[in-house]
Parts: sequence; C-alpha cells; structure tokens
Amino acid sequence: MLQNIRDNIQGTAAKVIIGIIVIPFAFFGVDSLFSGSGQTPAAVVNGEDISEQSLLQAVALQKRRLIGMMGDSVDPAMLDDSVLRGPALNTLIKQQLLLQTADDANAVISDAQLNRVIVGMPQFQEDGRFSQQRYQQVLRLQGYSSQFFKELLRSDLLIQQLSAAISSSSFVTDAQLNNYIQVAFEERDYHYLTVKADDFVDTVSVSEEEIEAYYQQNSADYVSEEQVRFSYLELNQEDFYQAVDESALQREYERLLAASEEDVQREAAHILIEIGGGESRQDALKSAEEIRQRVAAGEDFAELAKQYSDDIGSAGDGGRLGFTSGDSFPTEFEAALAVLEEGEVSAPVETESGVHLIKLLSVRQPEMASFEEMKPELTEQLQQQQAKPRFVAAVEDLRDLVFNAEDLTLPAEEMELNVARSELLERSSNEGLFQYEAVKRAAFSESLREAGHNSEVIELTPERYVVLHVEEYKAPTPKPLEQVRDSVVTALKAQKASQAAAERAESIANALREGSTMESLAKQNELEWDAVVAGTRNDLAVEAPLRQQVFAMPKPEAGSNTVSVTQTDEGNHYVVSLLAVRAGQPNSVSQEQIAQARQGLQRRQASEDFAHYFNVLWQNADIKIN
Repeated sequence: MLQNIRDNIQGTAAKVIIGIIVIPFAFFGVDSLFSGSGQTPAAVVNGEDISEQSLLQAVALQKRRLIGMMGDSVDPAMLDDSVLRGPALNTLIKQQLLLQTADDANAVISDAQLNRVIVGMPQFQEDGRFSQQRYQQVLRLQGYSSQFFKELLRSDLLIQQLSAAISSSSFVTDAQLNNYIQVAFEERDYHYLTVKADDFVDTVSVSEEEIEAYYQQNSADYVSEEQVRFSYLELNQEDFYQAVDESALQREYERLLAASEEDVQREAAHILIEIGGGESRQDALKSAEEIRQRVAAGEDFAELAKQYSDDIGSAGDGGRLGFTSGDSFPTEFEAALAVLEEGEVSAPVETESGVHLIKLLSVRQPEMASFEEMKPELTEQLQQQQAKPRFVAAVEDLRDLVFNAEDLTLPAEEMELNVARSELLERSSNEGLFQYEAVKRAAFSESLREAGHNSEVIELTPERYVVLHVEEYKAPTPKPLEQVRDSVVTALKAQKASQAAAERAESIANALREGSTMESLAKQNELEWDAVVAGTRNDLAVEAPLRQQVFAMPKPEAGSNTVSVTQTDEGNHYVVSLLAVRAGQPNSVSQEQIAQARQGLQRRQASEDFAHYFNVLWQNADIKIN
C-alpha cells in the first residue's frame, strides 16, 4: 500500500497544488516543527510528541474560528476549554498521523511549489496579481510570521497530497455505475390530487369546552416574553479625539512618504533546474549556465522558461512569479534579485529548490497621494493614535469603578458620563444595544436581574464599550385566554380542518384501491387532479414533498397501482396513485450525465476509501494521551 501511495503522490502532487484555492488558516500544531519543550506532551503519536503548547494553540484558534463564524451569538459554553480540548487534540493526532504517513511515502513540497501556491492564492492578490503588501497584511491579521505560515502551508499541502494519492486509486465499476443510473434516472408514472385543509376551515366548529381544553394543553405557547429595562454607561473612543496640529499632520505625511520610497517591489521571473532524478548539482549548474548564455545571445527568456523550467506553475507563464518586497522567496533568491537592473538576468543561483536563473522584469513603488488628499485620513489616524491610550485607561478605570458599585450613579459622576436608560425590551428584540448578543446575555443574566450587580464592561467594538445595570425585570407570564382567544380558535380550527382533510384523503385512497379512477374521484369531490408521465426525482415542476412521496412508494404489480396518502407541513394531504416504474437506462442518459454520475460516485468512493485508510492508520498507531 505504501508503495502505491508513493507512486500516486508523484502523479498527483502538481494537481493538488494547482487546485488549491483556499487553505485552512486554523491548521494546528505547527509550532512543534520549530521547537520542543520540557513539558509533558499532550499526546505522543508513534513516538512523536504533540506539545501542550500546540494543544493550547489549537484550542485558542478554534475559539477564534467559532467567534469569527458566529460573532456575538456564540454560546459561551461552546468556548470553554474543556469542551474544545478533546476535539482539538483529536485533530492534532489525526494531522500528526497523516504527516508521518506522508513522510514515510517520501512526499515532499519544494520551496518552488510552496512559493507558487502562495503567489497564486486569491487572498494575497490585488487586481489579479500577487501583492506582497497584502500578503504581509493578511499574515499579521492572523498573527503569523512568514516562516510559520509557510511551514503551516507546507504541512497542509503534504496532507492534501497524501489524500489525493490515496483517493486516486479509487475506482467505480461499470456495474456500480449502471446500478446508480437505474435508481438515479428512474422514471415513474402517477396520478395525484391534493386535499387542502383550508377548504375545510369553514366547515368545522369549536366549542367553548374545546377552546378551554386546547388552551390548557398548549398553555406554554401562550406566554408573554420576558422583558428587561436597564441603565447603562457608554465609552466611545471618538469622544476622546482632540484637534491635531497641522505640523503633526505634515510630519506624519513626510514619514509615510519616506517609507513608501523604501518600499520597492520587484517583479521576478525565473527558470528552475531541479536537482535530483538523475540531475546532479553540477549538471544543474551547467544547464543553467548554458541557458543564461542563450539569453545573453538574444533568445527570449520567457520562451526558454516554457521549454526548460522545472517549475510547472510558472513555466507556462514565461517563469513569472509576481512581485516581492524582499521576503517572498528564499534569501539567496531575494539577494540576487535585489542587485539586478530591469531586464537583467542573474548568474545561476542555488536554493533548496534547485538552481535558478532570475530575471528582474520590473520595479515599482507605491504612489502616494498628495498631502491635501490624505489630510482627512491622516487626521483620523493621528486622532486615533492620540486618543487610544486615554481611551484604554478610561475603560480600565470604568472596570474598577463599577466592580463594587451598587449601581451606575457614582461611576458616572467619577467618569463624568451620562447615565442612559433603555426602553422595556423583550428578549427577541434587536433594537438599540440589543443588537449585540453580549448585551442581551448580560441583561437577562441572573447576576444582574436577581442579585442587582452591575455587568462587566462589555466590548461592543474595539472603540465602544458599555456597562449595564438592570432596573426592571418582568418574567414570562401566561397570557389570559381572552387575550389569545382568536389565536386559540384559529389553531384549533386548523387542527380540525387538517383532520377532516385527512379523512377525505383516506376515503379517496380507499376508493382508488377498489378500482375507481383519479379523474372520477376528483370530479366527485370537486378537486383538481394531475397526471405525471415519466416523472423523475429532480422534476422541479413537482413539489419536493410530493416527489419524495412518489419515489418512496413500492413498485406496483403489472396492470395494478399503488396508492399512498401523505400529509404536508401545512396540513394538506396528497393522494397518489402510482401506475408504473421504469429503471433508468444508460442508453437514454446523455454522456455528460453519465460522466457527472461517474465523477460523483468516484468522489464518494474516494472519500470512503480515505476514511477507511485513516481508520486503519489510527487502529495501528501507538497513541498515548496524557
């Protein structure tokens, strides 16, 4: 099996890498690649440690993902370390096993492959081209260094390479495909009619006793929402803004202008001669030098890259790699690129990827807007910078003041803030501060509504904080029958109407079973009916609940029919007479549909094969969890 994986990896590596569009930023445990520690590991997988630090990082990243997906609506219980620790550790163990297997299979992601993926990732592009500035910005937002991210990406690609190698051995037989086509493209002939509950609403009546009984049985549906009214203090960073001196704005502009002049971006192209596979270091250097001489003699660098470069990602584009600010590529590569003139080609340069010929295609510097154009933005930035320390200090002061205060009166006086008050708000409301789930949770918390405590200082945004004190709380109370009488009568009538529709539908179904036709029964009951010939599972002209009912019915005997009644969510009832069932035939299905069916089955089989392979890995692994 391992040898098959080795073979498949060689054939699938390029496809995997070229096909990557988005990589998971929350890949766990990469810090273990850089350093160890004296701590007891969280787990040991086949003799390799998963550090406690890796696990803590995994838990922290999982929290960030949940908060990023759900925002303020995330349940705090979901963020508890004890809840996240187990799943995070299982993820680390799984990844460790897969990386070990990839290593055993001699899977490798070269620097050239890695750089090609990074340059091609949409997250790092502006106007369709790689942007070094964007690259660094995204990494900063994620809290990653360039080295950390590249090792993270390398590990992720290795696992995808392994997965693709295993999946590529999966196949679907013609018999499996034919069986699938017979079911997926099955055709059914049927008649049907709909007995609607609304048609019976005016025919049913309800008594006072029934109304009272229904109200008592469903009293939980007729209660008021809990409500709360609270006072609050609010801190906004904008309230700490001060006027900015013109000279300070000018100095900041000049600083940015000087920085932009140093922010040179170089557009590179290269021809890579890889070492290995029969190509020695000396052979690679010799080949590169020969190509350089041909460039010097006037041959086109881009055409030579297409012909000779081993970097399949850039060769087809004449070796183009995009722009770099000096840290996108290996140190040796960047050093050689930095001393080139536009259009110049370097001498052969060695890196871990092999031997490169590097061409500087162009140089660009960011264009700065004029001082007047940037003045509003600079003013905002400087005001934020100057206000931030005072704002942060004020938030901390507010935390200290409200901690032991009985209400918000003294903190408001001390901070020179106005005490604001909300309306009486229901839990379902999203008005005002209730658009923030954290505020809503605090307002209805037992600590505030029962014990009378102040809330913690709540961050709404990094520039806006509030603290609450509940003034009034109203618990849910049953609504009197007279207040909800109309709703009770409507619900009770709908229930009775649905029952009447069910009885009528069952009566029609019994008549069909005894030999009556759908047409005659529809006419007799003043209903519309319809006939479907060669109906399919995906016939969008037929409502989904009806299609599901039809294709769940047993096949009728020849010359007979199968009858079924099904209730919809609205209380209506379908009566169906199934007349014939014909299996799908490959010769009646287009080649495109057959190809899609085979691809779908192939993906499902590949997924099952990979899951089975991983289960075997897990069962045979030596895993110790501390």
